[in-house]
Amino acid sequence: MLAVAGITGVLFELRKGDERKAFLASCAYLGGMLTSVVFGVYPMVLPARNPLYSLTVTSTKAADYGLKIGLAWWIFGIILAAGYFTYVYRSFAGKVVIDKDSHGYGD
Repeated sequence: MLAVAGITGVLFELRKGDERKAFLASCAYLGGMLTSVVFGVYPMVLPARNPLYSLTVTSTKAADYGLKIGLAWWIFGIILAAGYFTYVYRSFAGKVVIDKDSHGYGD
C-alpha cells in the first residue's frame, strides 16, 4: 500500500509542481517496494533454486559474542563519527570571505 501511495503521490505532486513533496513521495515508494520484498522472502536472505542451498536468517547470523562486540564497536564508532562531523561542521561554519590579497580564484 505504501508503494502504491508513493507512486500516486509522485504523479500528483509533479502535476502540482511541488518537487520536494514529489521527492518525498518517491522515497515512500522505494521504501514500500523494498519492504514488500523483505516481507515476501522473510526467512530467506538469499533464496537459491535449490532450497537446500538458500541462505536463511538463522544460518547467516554471526555468533552471539560477535554480535555483542560488533554492537559495542558500532556505538563507539557512531559517537566518534558524530563528534568528528560536529567538529568539522563548526570549523567551517559561516560565509567564505575572499580578500583582495588572497590567492583564490576571485582575483
